[in-house]
Amino acid sequence: MHHTAAPKSYPHTSQSIIRDYEFIASNSLATAILDGLPVISMLLNTQRELVYGNKALLSALDINDPKALLGMKPGELFGCRHTLDNKSCGSSKVCVTCGAYKSATDCIDYGESVEEATLNTTNGTLNLNTTSKYINFEGREFILFTMQDISNEKKRLMLERIFYHGILNTAHNISGMAELLMSGDFKESNDEFLSLLYKASSRMIDEINTHRLISFDKEIEQVREKKKVNSFDFFNEMRIEFSSFTNDENLFILDNRSESFDFKVDKVLFNRVVTNMIKNAFEAEMLSAPVTLGLIPMKNKGVMVWVHNPSFMDEDVQMQVFNRSFSTKSSDRGLGTYSMKIITERYLKGKIYFTSKPGSGTTFILEIPG
Repeated sequence: MHHTAAPKSYPHTSQSIIRDYEFIASNSLATAILDGLPVISMLLNTQRELVYGNKALLSALDINDPKALLGMKPGELFGCRHTLDNKSCGSSKVCVTCGAYKSATDCIDYGESVEEATLNTTNGTLNLNTTSKYINFEGREFILFTMQDISNEKKRLMLERIFYHGILNTAHNISGMAELLMSGDFKESNDEFLSLLYKASSRMIDEINTHRLISFDKEIEQVREKKKVNSFDFFNEMRIEFSSFTNDENLFILDNRSESFDFKVDKVLFNRVVTNMIKNAFEAEMLSAPVTLGLIPMKNKGVMVWVHNPSFMDEDVQMQVFNRSFSTKSSDRGLGTYSMKIITERYLKGKIYFTSKPGSGTTFILEIPG
């Protein structure tokens, strides 16, 4: 992990932090062990303030003078968005859900703690495995805090789960249509079923090729070909896609502000993001209220897509929506919103955000440049 953002430093470091730093720095064995660790490692005091950072930390932050970091907390070191405007790491309402914060505080009570953390920084999202261990060193209390970047591993696992989920759905569709053709009960619809079967099999090939490119080609943005899509045709595709999700077509409607226009986009990845947006909206409503899809052109020849449902998310839910394993359903269902963010920002070069208010409902908005 290399983080080039220059951290803010506090010029008025307390004397107790300076004494702790000098105490550790004067112990050649302790510094040799810390500097020899290949992962980012810090000694914090019990207020989670840095008193010593190893070479891996200095390298990640591109800092030469370790004293410039004294007194800073982990979120402040890495530019967590919740520490902007001179806020302290751990002071915002969302901090109590942060794995890095919980790891460091829990170890004081339990001796050690391991947590996964997602830090939303000014330079992007960091997925971390954080380990904290309480240490009493010659009568002084410290927290040995380590951070390991697991972003690549999480990205790989996420993409595999997205791929297998999508390919399984497509395979079920193909199987179902083939079964209908074999039954002979719908001979008058054979041509329609054959057309749908062809489109489903083509989509499966696209999904396999997309997964192969994402998995093995680091320059995906240079090899993925954008395809022309018509906005109203796309809505009709989604309507067919979700026809098995609800038997009432009035529960999935096109926003009347939508326009008919053409845009170019990586169709497979675009489909994956919008499909997740729609699924989340249906699941939030429990199939009892309409979900609305809207599409309008953007000035840069791109597209803005939004999906609305009348439900409202609580504030604590809103603060965690795009975190990696967060879900209001179960422990293995928190991939949807996180994957939407990763695919949108990393591969489609766009942005995704949402609004959620009582009375007006929840709207996820996707902007993809042309």
